[in-house]
Amino acid sequence: MSFDDTLVADTITSLAALFGLLIVISVVGGRDDGLSRRFLFGLRVLAVLLACRILDWTTGLALFRFVTIAAAGLLPLAALLLTEGLLRRHAPFALKFFAASGALLFLLLALIPESLAEPWRMAMLLAFQFGGFVAIGWLVMTRDRDSLSAAENRTVERMALSLLLILPFMVTDYRPGLFEVPVRLGGIAILFLCWLTIGLGRASLGHRDTIGAFAVIALSSVFAGLALGGIDDLGWRGSVQGVVIVLSATLLAVIYNDSVSLTAEKRRDSLLKHMAEGDLTDSARFLRGLQHHILVDGALILPAADLGDFDLKVLARALEQAPVRSLADVQPDAPVDEDIREQLAWLFEKYEATHVLLATLDPLAVVALNMPALASSPGVEMELRAVQRMAMLIAQREAVT
Repeated sequence: MSFDDTLVADTITSLAALFGLLIVISVVGGRDDGLSRRFLFGLRVLAVLLACRILDWTTGLALFRFVTIAAAGLLPLAALLLTEGLLRRHAPFALKFFAASGALLFLLLALIPESLAEPWRMAMLLAFQFGGFVAIGWLVMTRDRDSLSAAENRTVERMALSLLLILPFMVTDYRPGLFEVPVRLGGIAILFLCWLTIGLGRASLGHRDTIGAFAVIALSSVFAGLALGGIDDLGWRGSVQGVVIVLSATLLAVIYNDSVSLTAEKRRDSLLKHMAEGDLTDSARFLRGLQHHILVDGALILPAADLGDFDLKVLARALEQAPVRSLADVQPDAPVDEDIREQLAWLFEKYEATHVLLATLDPLAVVALNMPALASSPGVEMELRAVQRMAMLIAQREAVT
């Protein structure tokens, strides 16, 4: 089968979208709840559609054309099922009937040979999908926000953002004989949906951050595609295809990188895990648990008896002001008293420590630990403060009882 430039661009974009879907499926597949199962169903329908569409283009076999049309007809129903789960309420019966009957109709229409069915079948499919997604968008916009949590509303809004691309880009995917475009853009909308889905695992990322990042990626891809088109004199069609190929490849790379980061965060042996699983019945045992933690190097618990070389009053005053001290507190420009700086510097040097935690104030006990600079980060520093606070609370509870 011969490949023209349009088919090559369509295939590359669809392959990128398919790989993006497989990445998201691997991430969502580990969750066992009703909403995740509904989402997985929709993702798998999309993956089957893309895979069979690529095989249809490359082999020309009627079987793959049949599965492609049947899967495309199933998309509004899959999206509606997901929307019901997100909104935690049933959609109107008329909309359910529309989505289900449409899926059945296109399952039957997919049996008609292409020579007899086109372009009216593609036009009907486009109208059906467009109408279904508009109705779903209406459900999302008119939802009862007060009945959903902040996280649920955030998830629904992320899905709504993807509709902003899916609806206009959908038109370019079917080409019902009324127009011609250099490349199908549905794959870009799917990749954006995948990126938004991966981003749901990062609560710190807001909608503005996501839109801003996508704008930067899109503008960079436009610049790269136009530059390539200018260098090779590809014309406007080739330049548009270059932009879309670069954008799809960039989005796929970002999706993969974000999925790896998300998986690493789940596996990360953080200090918060020590707080959740450590022995909370005794402050000494809780602190000794740090000695085997991967982020610190042999944490030393130093009671007052082991601190005979130090001025305990000055050391107690230093740690009472800031229960967690680091090497940054002994730098010349650090805003600390000179006697405190001298005591801390000697403590860090003697025990080859990078951080010191206040364990108990009366009697004084400290924890000295070594955390390599490359392993340290603002998040880890905050976790260290939380561990110290937990140790103090355990010690205070022991003193009361």
